[in-house]
Amino acid sequence: MTAVEPPGVERPIPLAAGSQQAPNQPRLRRTDGGPEILPCLEHFVTLARKSKQPGLVLTLVEQAAGIPLADREAWVETTNGALSVPARRALFHAVAKLGVNAQQRIERAAERIVLLDDEYGVQAVQSLLEEEDERDAQALAMADRYSRALHLFLLQEYPDAGARREHRFDHAERLQVMHRQWKSESFSSHYLGPKGIEPTIDTEVEEQLRVRIAELFPQVSAEQILIEQFTRRDLAHADRYDGGYDAKEAALVLLYTVTATFNGSTARFKQVADGEVVEHEEPAAMSACFSWEPQSGSLSVFCEDKESRRQLATIFRDVVLVCEGQINDMPMREFDLLGFSTPAMLKKIDQERVDGVETISVLQLKIGCPFEQHTTDEANGRVLVQHLSSTLLVSRDRRDHRPIYQVAYQDYGIDDLTGYALLQVKLVFRMANQPHRRAHNVAVQITSPNGLNDKSKTEDDRQRVLDQLARLGVLCEF
Repeated sequence: MTAVEPPGVERPIPLAAGSQQAPNQPRLRRTDGGPEILPCLEHFVTLARKSKQPGLVLTLVEQAAGIPLADREAWVETTNGALSVPARRALFHAVAKLGVNAQQRIERAAERIVLLDDEYGVQAVQSLLEEEDERDAQALAMADRYSRALHLFLLQEYPDAGARREHRFDHAERLQVMHRQWKSESFSSHYLGPKGIEPTIDTEVEEQLRVRIAELFPQVSAEQILIEQFTRRDLAHADRYDGGYDAKEAALVLLYTVTATFNGSTARFKQVADGEVVEHEEPAAMSACFSWEPQSGSLSVFCEDKESRRQLATIFRDVVLVCEGQINDMPMREFDLLGFSTPAMLKKIDQERVDGVETISVLQLKIGCPFEQHTTDEANGRVLVQHLSSTLLVSRDRRDHRPIYQVAYQDYGIDDLTGYALLQVKLVFRMANQPHRRAHNVAVQITSPNGLNDKSKTEDDRQRVLDQLARLGVLCEF
């Protein structure tokens, strides 16, 4: 009887005696057989393939299943980085033999970990790891995002015997959502408060927060408000500690997050009871999350009730900051694009870059020629003066190495932009390598006088863009 090959293994077709393989014949690549062996564990298969710390993956399986893996040491010893294809295949077969409940626990855990693999989740996890902690330092040194998230998950869900259960993984999931919602008015509002205040959030402060929030939401009982707090280094400053760690200096850039969760909304749903459809309305949980940066005085309030955000910011000022400073909207920004009228801006960009910005490319200039047009209002015969502007978009292909001003001259016949109004500028910032993050591009579009649309995915990118524009004399805040 011919032995049956395990699923997913591909054997090369044997060549005839004396023959040679054609030089252009594609080589068959090996596969670990993950989809065939574990068709219902998609996220675990992804985690096993991506993680470069297989010991953490094996620990997850052992803890979720409640039994040790017989070949664990052999798999880890023969692995340099991620699990090899044969080791992954053996692991998948071992997981396939586990019970359904254990497999579901493994897959649910892997799904939560994999969902943190975007830029928002990566920076959220990174911000919660402390370099002075030995185990966290090892996680920061890991080359992949999956292992860092898995490290936090194991500390939370499967702590060592006698160790305190942490909640940093849950907080990373909330931070990921906050980072994604930061620019959306549907989810958050941003205010400017007094700078330099380091709050102390103790039991008395938490109780005062409950009372004030209950006054703002009369249907909520103060006893039913859950207060959670975290203290961490802000993402905007996470890369500024290359070398020694100065705890006193780091305290100046701490970011405080306080989350109040309470039954402030209503969930509506239908059920079938005794042959009839019955509608139900039940209290549902909602959250008000405060993010406070003492150094800049920036306060962000995340709450689905948009009308209550300013009052929530005032509560935070009164109770947590204990001050009488004004809580104002974030300061108005105005952009002066006049400097982009001449090629001298390119030289200024080369000489005036802030730390962490390698290069800045000007991809697009939108110019306008303002003029007046006289017309007559047909309804009453009045003469109207209309202020109009014809526009021209000077743009270069991303693979075109010519400066934008050379493109304007050679392709559009414009050798002087000073006679036009600069309406919009599109730039690309090349951010340098940072600890635990690779170099990357950030697209920035500035529209005169107040428009800024940038593709920053972290506080670090956002702050660097603003600092750079201010240094170039483009950004003014008041």
